[in-house]
Amino acid sequence: MNLTNEQRSAVCCDDNTLLEACPGSGKTRAIVAKILRCLDEVRDTPRKIAVITYTNAAVYEIESRLRIYGTTGDLDSCEVSTIHSFCLNNILKRFCWRCPEYAAGFVLLPSDSDEYKVIVQDVCAEHRLPRQALDEFPMLNRDAAGEPVLRASSTITVAAAHAFWQKLREAGAIDFATIIYLTNRVLAEFPSLARALSCRFRWILVDEFQDTTDLQVEILKKVHDATESGFFLVGDPHQSIFGFAGARPELSEDFAAHVGARRDFQLSRNWRSNPQIIVQAERLRPRAAPMQSAGEIANDTVQPVYVNTATAIEAIEIHFLPTLEALGIEFGRAAILAPRWTTLIDVGRQLRAHGVPVIGPGARPYRGSHLFARLAEYCCEYIERRDPVLIRNLQRELQRLISEVSEHEALGVFTHSGRTTIYRLLQIGTALRQQSPSAERWLTLAAEQFAGQLVADGFLPSSAAHLLTESAAAICDQMRRNRVDVANLTVSDLGLFAATDRSIRLLTMHGAKGLEWDAVAIIGLHDGHIPDFRATTDEEIDESSRLLYVGITRARRFLLYVTDTGHFRNVPTRFLGPDGLNLIPV
Repeated sequence: MNLTNEQRSAVCCDDNTLLEACPGSGKTRAIVAKILRCLDEVRDTPRKIAVITYTNAAVYEIESRLRIYGTTGDLDSCEVSTIHSFCLNNILKRFCWRCPEYAAGFVLLPSDSDEYKVIVQDVCAEHRLPRQALDEFPMLNRDAAGEPVLRASSTITVAAAHAFWQKLREAGAIDFATIIYLTNRVLAEFPSLARALSCRFRWILVDEFQDTTDLQVEILKKVHDATESGFFLVGDPHQSIFGFAGARPELSEDFAAHVGARRDFQLSRNWRSNPQIIVQAERLRPRAAPMQSAGEIANDTVQPVYVNTATAIEAIEIHFLPTLEALGIEFGRAAILAPRWTTLIDVGRQLRAHGVPVIGPGARPYRGSHLFARLAEYCCEYIERRDPVLIRNLQRELQRLISEVSEHEALGVFTHSGRTTIYRLLQIGTALRQQSPSAERWLTLAAEQFAGQLVADGFLPSSAAHLLTESAAAICDQMRRNRVDVANLTVSDLGLFAATDRSIRLLTMHGAKGLEWDAVAIIGLHDGHIPDFRATTDEEIDESSRLLYVGITRARRFLLYVTDTGHFRNVPTRFLGPDGLNLIPV
């Protein structure tokens, strides 16, 4: 694997290391190279390498690269997962009997399950919380004492948070925040378990370390203090944007000091963005080691543009879409970002109405977080295109689904029997598609028959089968509430939501973290949206600056900033002004 001198220096260091990596610097390549180097220490031993990432997408990316650059059996010695999966699989599923309230076991409730929604709705009604609180509960976090981590702007009260967790306990269920809380509690009460973890994993690599929360850091400290694991941490304080979840940039420095990590390694060469975009990023947030454009993209001369139009959709139709055509950029290589998902809804609906393929708010007429949504979409896309690459995506989505709703071993989906099950599901989906093109009918019947097949093949307990049918019903119900013409929505339409290579992506800047496109338009750039009108502290304002920085650095060639006169206040964000980007609309 080819590495730059910066990457090689960090990878070859055998000490605990905190590597600061600028956007587009090839940090995933550095992580994979470090994994390969660490694997030399654990091959033919009982020990493993743990790689903790922030998203499931990052898990898939690292695993796919290991299959390319590694050797047969490397993945067996490497556990790649999110922090929640890491804690769930290594501690809670094995030692939940150490927690009196869950001695009989538990089920992880996904936020789109009917049971979860009923609990949240009951709590909101009992505590008279505003409707906005419904969307805040899935992001709720806990501290070491089990207390809720709430910002001043949160609509959830402390009493409501405790009532929510009490109802979960009564149902024998946990949420993602409780996974971290219980793991930390168990490790604190039974230090031998931390030592067992440390003995199991020779190296622990953590990606996006700037987004690690207080409690997650405490878990890693307990593992480190058992003295058997080395740490390789990769992050960027300029991209710390999850303060609402408890992440703070200074936690990286605190943990690095705790483990005695070297901090003299930096990746400052950006292989993603052209020099003009990098100038914008550096102007907004100057780095100690200035970011530099590298590779072929360094010769690109396309300039960023700022426009102020009557509406955001006007800016997209007049400035963004024509530029895509002029530069030869396909829809699948373009994205529209915004500080809030609500800003994207109208743009997505209007683009879809004009025949422009889009994925995201206003395009998908339901939340993509629904349990059955992504598996159904990939299945429909395969039925339409028969692209074998989609088989791997189906396996990953099935693994995610199984992990969320049961204690079954999800890795089995990557075996021969798992692949056989995938083809059985596709056979069911194809037969239903031949009977009718209706997406609603397909979702309803596919959820029921998929659940039956997964139970029969041993991938899903019968007690969890109802979650798929509930998720399908929730998808259809949400489409009706969003006034979607469900009667004319087809299986092909569902498949389009999985066709990321053919559609413009619509995401919040939070959701765009870790992704990149040839062209990016950032809309809704008004004070009140960024910074949010509820941001009052210097840290909250600074985090908003970091959020815009993330949005800017997603673009490779073309970057469009958009404000609109139709906004209720019509005040461009302060980050566009003299003390920020100093931009004047064209």
